[in-house]
Amino acid sequence: MLTKRAKIGRKLEELSIGEKLIVTEHIEEKHIYLYLALTGDTNPLYTEYNYASQTKFQKPIVPGVLISGMVSAAVTKHLPGPGSHEIKKEMEYHHHLHHNETISIHFEVVDIDLKNKEVLLNVSVLNKSQLKIASGNITVIPPTVEQSNSLLYDNF
Repeated sequence: MLTKRAKIGRKLEELSIGEKLIVTEHIEEKHIYLYLALTGDTNPLYTEYNYASQTKFQKPIVPGVLISGMVSAAVTKHLPGPGSHEIKKEMEYHHHLHHNETISIHFEVVDIDLKNKEVLLNVSVLNKSQLKIASGNITVIPPTVEQSNSLLYDNF
């Protein structure tokens, strides 16, 4: 049943430099297999325990692009939120991440460009031991309309 309007995130004027947000995500094997099914990626380093045990990683690791995707999802879910659009992302991967690990994604608003209507976010991805897995910058165009005309499914 269609019942409510899609919620829109925060507009440019509602954001401030220095604002921070931390989002926690748990990466399960099902996330990795969904990614692999969608992309056709067959890298044994992501799925084969026997293969990975012979590498410096010892166990299968999470693809970097999946971590990057979770960062993008956090941007469009939380900061600035629904209706925003990522236009540039620079990510560096410092350490690997094994399956079934929890990450925290740390965001900070570092610049607001009123002329181009863009926000620059600094991002760091840490594992639960606070080891930096990835870091970088994301340029985002925040939502520009007040509310979506689209209706959401009640259980979505």
